[in-house]
Amino acid sequence: MGKISKNDLTFREIVQGNFIYADKTGYIYDILKDDPTSFCFLSRPRRFGKTLLLNTLAELFQGDRELFRGLLIDKKGYKFERHPVVKFNMAYSQMSSKNELISRISKSLLKMAREEGVEFVEDAYGEMLGELLEGLCIKYGAKVVVLIDEYDAPLTRHIMEQDIAVGIREVLRNFYTSLKTNSEYIRLAFVTGITRFALTELDSGPNNFFDISLVPEFGGICGFTKKEMRTLFNDRFPDTLAALKSKGNISLNTDINDLKLMIEDYYDGYNWLGEENVLNPYSLLRFFTLNEFDTYWPLSGQPSHLSALVRQNPLAFILPKLEAYPAILTRKAELSTLEPVPVLFQSGYLTIDKPVIIEELEKGKVVKKSGYTFKIPNTEVRKDFEYNLFLYAFDPSGLYFRSFSKELPEALLKNDSKKTAALLHNLLSAISSEQHEPNEKHYHAVIQAAFIATGLEVLGQTPSSSDGKSDMSVFFKGIRFVMEVKYCKADKKDGDNKEKADKALESALDTAADQIRSKDYAAPFRVAGKTTTGVAIAVRGRNEVAVRFFEPWDHARCFAP
Repeated sequence: MGKISKNDLTFREIVQGNFIYADKTGYIYDILKDDPTSFCFLSRPRRFGKTLLLNTLAELFQGDRELFRGLLIDKKGYKFERHPVVKFNMAYSQMSSKNELISRISKSLLKMAREEGVEFVEDAYGEMLGELLEGLCIKYGAKVVVLIDEYDAPLTRHIMEQDIAVGIREVLRNFYTSLKTNSEYIRLAFVTGITRFALTELDSGPNNFFDISLVPEFGGICGFTKKEMRTLFNDRFPDTLAALKSKGNISLNTDINDLKLMIEDYYDGYNWLGEENVLNPYSLLRFFTLNEFDTYWPLSGQPSHLSALVRQNPLAFILPKLEAYPAILTRKAELSTLEPVPVLFQSGYLTIDKPVIIEELEKGKVVKKSGYTFKIPNTEVRKDFEYNLFLYAFDPSGLYFRSFSKELPEALLKNDSKKTAALLHNLLSAISSEQHEPNEKHYHAVIQAAFIATGLEVLGQTPSSSDGKSDMSVFFKGIRFVMEVKYCKADKKDGDNKEKADKALESALDTAADQIRSKDYAAPFRVAGKTTTGVAIAVRGRNEVAVRFFEPWDHARCFAP
C-alpha cells in the first residue's frame, strides 16, 4: 500500500519512497512521440500538479529508465534518450519592476552557465539564453529540454499596476522570442502557469507553443480521475470511514460506496474537456491524511491576480453570469480588461460544464462560434466561493461579516427587523466608498451575495403568478422568505436629519411590501403549501437600513371566490 505524500515531493521521491502516484506518463508519451521539437503550454489552477509534471519531464530526459519501470511510458516503448535540461521558475519573490525581472533571469542564466562550463559573450538575457542553449547542445551532443514553471507570475502579480506590467511584459516577450529563435537547439520547451490569457499578452514571442490546456486527450494530465481515486486509495477507505465515524463527521450507516460518492461530491468535478472529470489532487491527499472533509485547496492560498480583480470589481466575481462564453475569451484577453468568468475558470473556481455553439452578429451576419458554459466544480469550491470570496471583497478583516453570517439566520427565524437591519447596516459600513454605487441594483446584488455567503439557500429573481419577479427568495428551516430591496439616495440638504431619513426608509419599505403583495411574489410557495414570510429591505445612502417582516400576500386578491 503506497504512502500518502504530505509535502510537495519530486517524482523521484514519490517513486523511490513508495508514495501513491497517479501515472500520467502516458500523456507525456503522446506529447513526445511524433514531434522531434515540441513547444507545449499547459494551464491549470494552482496545486494541481503542474510542478510535479515538469519534474517528471526533467527525470525522463535525464535518462534514468529505472524510475519509469512499469509505468505507461515504459510500456509504450519510449527510448529514454538523454538530453540536457534547463529549468526556470518565474515566481520570483519581491520582484517589482522590469529591471528586477531582468536581473533575476540573468542571474539564473549565469548560474546555469557556471554549472555547465558555458561562457557567455553577450550580457543581454535574450542572447545569454541563446548562448546557453547552443553551448549545452554542443557539450552533450543532444538538443536541450527547457521547462518553465509559473510563467505568468511576473505579469499577474502586478495585474493592477499597468506601468509595471507593461515593462514586465516586454521582458517576457523578449525571453520567449529568444526561445523561438533558438528552436534549432531545443528538443522540448514545456511551459506551465495558471492563466492562458497572459500568454497572448506576450504577442509573437510564444506563438509557436501548442496549447494543450483544453485539448480533450490531455484533459486528465493533472489531477485524479474517479478510477484513479478508487483504485489508488482502495486500501484507505475502511480506515478513513472508521475515522470519520469516530469523529461524528458522518452517519454510522455510511458504507464505503457512500464514502466514495461523498469524496467525489466534495473534491471532484473539474473538467478541461476530457472524457472524465478529475478530483483536486492536493485536497484529496490532504483528506486521506487528515481523515476529514475540509476546504483544503482554497485555504492553501489564492492567486494574487484574482484577489486584486475581486477587490476592484467584487459583484462581477461573486455573482458571475454563468452564461455561454466564446472559447476565445478563455485564452485571448488584455490583462486590463479581463472578464470574471474566464478568470474564475482558470483560477479553479469554475470549471467547464459543456461545450456549446454560440451565435454572434458580425458585420450584419450571424456567425457561429464554439464556446463553453461553466459551473462551480464541487462542494469544496462552493463553500469557499460563497463565503471567503465575499469576505475578501467587502470585509477583509472579517470584523463585520463573521458576526453577520452567524447571527443573520437566527434573526430571520425570529422575524427580528431591528436585528436584521443592524446586521445589514454593520456589513454595509465595512464596504469601502470606492465600492459604493448609489443605485438599487448594486445594493440588491450586495445583499444577495451576503445572504449566499452565510450558507443560506438563496434563489435570485423568482417569477410570480403575475409578470413580476421578486428580488430574491431565501430558504431556511422550512420557511421561504420572499424579499424585495429598495434604495433611496440620501439628500445632502437634509444632513443628519433623522426624521426625514426615517420617513424615506419607511416609504421605501411600504413600496417594497406593496410590490411583494400586489405582484403576488409568494404565489409559487403558497401553492406548494410552504410557510412564507415577506421581507422588505430599504437602504438609504451608503449604510442606513430598515427591514420589515410581514405576511406576503393580499388576502382579498389571493382568496377571493
